[in-house]
Amino acid sequence: MPAAFSVDAQNLQQVLAELRKIDPELRKELQREMKAELKPFAQKLGQSIPKQSPLSGMARGRASSPRWTWTSVRASVVTPLAKRAKLPGFYPVVSMRFRSGSKAAGYEIVEKARRAQSAVGEAFIRNLNNRAPIIGGLGRFVIPAARGAGDEAQRAAQRVLEKFAEKVNRRLK
Repeated sequence: MPAAFSVDAQNLQQVLAELRKIDPELRKELQREMKAELKPFAQKLGQSIPKQSPLSGMARGRASSPRWTWTSVRASVVTPLAKRAKLPGFYPVVSMRFRSGSKAAGYEIVEKARRAQSAVGEAFIRNLNNRAPIIGGLGRFVIPAARGAGDEAQRAAQRVLEKFAEKVNRRLK
């Protein structure tokens, strides 16, 4: 489940192009610094995910399929830096991802579960909504928590981008 923010593509592309001209290692340094700056936010959001499954049938060793098993969830920060456009004119800068460990997908299934295609699925969603309801139409754990922390994380990412944009500005003068 990524929580992300984007900047204007023209500005980002110009900064990245100039960073490449100045020193190709600067782009990597930008990515490292962005990850280091936002890792505490990702870890804080990861704390909103319960350690135990909201449904007992998903507990480790009890699920009918290993894919449905609930395991600990890892938080990570990804910096794609203009690799693919989601909206015309905007490029992703940084994302925080939360994934279940191993081959399990219990967290991913629970966070997004909304509609069912069978009676068993309807019962699963009904029980899940009783234990961990969707908050504000967003999700059950991370996405609603990210709404409150998003501004602070965005400011931190913006500070890193501005620091590197300043390096580019010095080069252009």
